[in-house]
Amino acid sequence: MKYTGIIMIVIGALILLISYASDRFLGSGAVDQNWIQGLAMLLIIAAVPTHIHVTGKASKA
Repeated sequence: MKYTGIIMIVIGALILLISYASDRFLGSGAVDQNWIQGLAMLLIIAAVPTHIHVTGKASKA
């Protein structure tokens, strides 16, 4: 799972893009849902130390 952190960042960014697009084009109000934005934020923030940890562990092995 060398790319776990990168995958988490991409998923978080996709959540933000999809929520914006659905609000903009479908009028769903997804941007106003704090749990959606919070989930994306947590994924992106957690991805940074995860990526550093996995990359550091892989380079030592």
